Amino acid sequence: MGEIGIKELKNTASRVIDEVEAGDRVIVTKRGRPAAVIMSIEDAEDFVLAHAEEFVGMRLSGRRAHRAGRSVPLDEV
Repeated sequence: MGEIGIKELKNTASRVIDEVEAGDRVIVTKRGRPAAVIMSIEDAEDFVLAHAEEFVGMRLSGRRAHRAGRSVPLDEV
């Protein structure tokens, strides 16, 4: 993941977007401190879905079931 200052981003936005479209993620800094992340729309969608309440709940429920021995091996599904 690359890092770029906000002033440099203003001057090189097209290049940065090309890099992001190619699969890179870029941390944008403001006064030397991380302020934002630029990522592809596909990565953003995955991030949102991974943190959606219903999916977080399902993951937690699955982990509890596994710890309690109520899970089934994948090859038996």
